[in-house]
Amino acid sequence: MDEYRKNFNVFQQIESVKQILAPAVPTGESFRLRGLVMRCVKFKKKLITKLDKDSTTVYDLLLKNGLNPQTVYEWLLLENVPAHIREKLVQRKLTLKDARIEFIRWKRHSDGRAGNEIMDEIKNIIRRLKWKSQEESHKPI
Repeated sequence: MDEYRKNFNVFQQIESVKQILAPAVPTGESFRLRGLVMRCVKFKKKLITKLDKDSTTVYDLLLKNGLNPQTVYEWLLLENVPAHIREKLVQRKLTLKDARIEFIRWKRHSDGRAGNEIMDEIKNIIRRLKWKSQEESHKPI
C-alpha cells in the first residue's frame, strides 16, 4: 500500500478514468464528465433518487472498476490546475486536498487581478471623457 501511495500520480489516474468512462463520454469532454460523475456522487449519497441514462452508465462503469464516484470527482477537479500546482502534485509536495485549496486561492487571485485591471481601464476611460458640465464651466464669458 505504501508503494502505491508513493508512486500515485493523480494525472495518470485521471487519464485511466477517462479511458474507463470512454463508452459513456466518447469525446472525453472534461466538463460533461465531471457533471456526470457529480450526479453519481449525489446518487450515492442519496441526494437524488434517479439517474438518467448517461449517468447510470457512468455509475455502473465506476462500480464495475472498483472506483468510488466521490474520489473520481475529486481527481477530476484537479484536471485543470495550473502548471505550478500540477508540478507540486507530481513531486508529492502537496496533498490532493491542499492542491484543491491552492487552486481555489489561485483562481480567486487571478479573477481579482482581472477585475482590478478592468476597473483601472474604466477609470482611465472616464478620466478622458469630457463632460458637458465641464465644458460649460470652462467657457469664456
